[in-house]
Amino acid sequence: MTALATAWPGHLLRQEEVAANGAEMFATTHGGFERLAPIYRNALIETRHSCVPIDWYLQPHSFSERNDLFLKHALALMAEAAQKALDEAGLTPDQIDTLVTVCSTGIATPSLEARLMQVMPFRPDVRRLPIFGLGCAGGVMGLARAADMARAEPDSRVMLLVVELCALTFRFQDRSKSNLVATALFGDGAAAAIVLVPR
Repeated sequence: MTALATAWPGHLLRQEEVAANGAEMFATTHGGFERLAPIYRNALIETRHSCVPIDWYLQPHSFSERNDLFLKHALALMAEAAQKALDEAGLTPDQIDTLVTVCSTGIATPSLEARLMQVMPFRPDVRRLPIFGLGCAGGVMGLARAADMARAEPDSRVMLLVVELCALTFRFQDRSKSNLVATALFGDGAAAAIVLVPR
């Protein structure tokens, strides 16, 4: 791995704020919020980044609205992480041979790396591998595929891009325990790595 970089959206949420929202939303479900409140404390998370402000969670949003936000923020965060990794490695986008993208929290057709190629000057012949839907295992699987591709073609430069915008998967109408647990654990962000296997 010759470079590793991250990018975070601008809203920083404190766990106390998120728990207060949870208390408001889940007050009358699952035997009362107090029974579930320890989830927020036991997560040992103090802050997390979000692409939307804290009050966004307190109202319903359609799938199309959430996915439009996903496309906007995912592309911006991926571009930021990619540029940071390129700068760290002393490379330009046209020196990347393969793009591997990983995401589970939004849908993009054309895929995220195809959209990224419209805003960053990657070569038109860059190889692309989008990976979708692997959840928490996605980053590891993406890195494994990037390493496989780098080993298959020594001296080629493979860029791995991972972006997850978990905030946008929250469904206001869903009062399930799993939805509450998700509010206690997950944040938003992107990472980029450049993988190279020398000859």
